[in-house]
Amino acid sequence: MKQDDFSKKVRKVLLNKYSITLYIFAVLFLFVGEQGLINQIARKREIRQTQQEIERVTAETKQSENLLRSLDNKDSLERFAREQYKMHTNEETIYLVE
Repeated sequence: MKQDDFSKKVRKVLLNKYSITLYIFAVLFLFVGEQGLINQIARKREIRQTQQEIERVTAETKQSENLLRSLDNKDSLERFAREQYKMHTNEETIYLVE
């Protein structure tokens, strides 16, 4: 008998009109709108991806700056142009072997 009394009291509290209103507002605040929980998680994921992109671009920039510093004299610039862009002078004939 105690179980039935307890379940009736719990059911009465849970189905109270104020409780139902509170449940509806809790769902609205958590899941609906700009500040909803789902939107917050999506924004955090987007921020994490953007930070990873920033780190990648920063590393590429440092690598490019180091390459630019290494190409300060004519010999290294010529070697780089020959290796990367397969450039040659007018008197030369180049054979590419793959």
